Amino acid sequence: MKYILLLFIGLIWGSQYVFNAIALHDFSAFGLTAWRMFIGFVTLSLLITLIPAQRSQSLVLTKKLIGLFIVIGAAEAAIPFWLIGFGQMSVSSSVAAIIMGMIPMLTVLLEVGFKKGHKTSVYEIIGMTLAFVGLIVLVNPSADDFAGSALGYVAIFMAAACFALALILMEKIPREISSVHATCFILAVYALPMLLIWFLNSPVMPRGKESILSVLIIGIFSSGIVYILYLNLIRVSGPTFTSLSNYIVPLVGTFMGVWFLSEPFTSNIAFALLFIVLGLFIANIKKQQ
Repeated sequence: MKYILLLFIGLIWGSQYVFNAIALHDFSAFGLTAWRMFIGFVTLSLLITLIPAQRSQSLVLTKKLIGLFIVIGAAEAAIPFWLIGFGQMSVSSSVAAIIMGMIPMLTVLLEVGFKKGHKTSVYEIIGMTLAFVGLIVLVNPSADDFAGSALGYVAIFMAAACFALALILMEKIPREISSVHATCFILAVYALPMLLIWFLNSPVMPRGKESILSVLIIGIFSSGIVYILYLNLIRVSGPTFTSLSNYIVPLVGTFMGVWFLSEPFTSNIAFALLFIVLGLFIANIKKQQ
């Protein structure tokens, strides 16, 4: 079950790059972020309304829970999205992808540091290393790609650290709260203010049909449904296993480019697929007792 969830998360988040490229023809980066979060919030709200099992549940908000949701929303979306945008002004996309590939390793470090009794097996280390090598092979950066500013590198790295922290914090959401209710509230905290800011600065709605359709697809799946799968996977398998989706996402994005944008299928992609799949397999070998 956990591998199916991991695959679906990788497919949804990996395919969003194609739709992002289409949407950004008419939407600004901030506008795309605001709308995708708002549509994700609306999607989850509709699921709560339409599904009897979800409708019958109630979300009792305490100060501690509201604080947790605010911090998760900031660590999972608001802060890293800005850091990535700032960092990519001076850092190439290929190097940014490699730095973001450090999320699983950072997640392991945070789990070891903050979770009592948590141990990491040698298989996890070997598997993550192989998958990370596969990511580098896939991206295949040139020497010129590493000419970015130190501040840009720090910004991208801090974004990766935010995502790793969000993984740890999402595990703390009480299990009696359904993943639909939890993710809906987390999105609502930032989606509504961001959309209001966008309206104040961009009162004219883009009219490109393909762009609007792409934003709808991104919002419904990549910012709505996927977070239900994401939180469920964290609850089933923990933050470290869930973080491995960061190796599948760029691989899926590459294959989507090959299939839909007629990009060439290179030997780098083949070797990257081999390393990443092998790494994921080794990382999940049970530690010998």
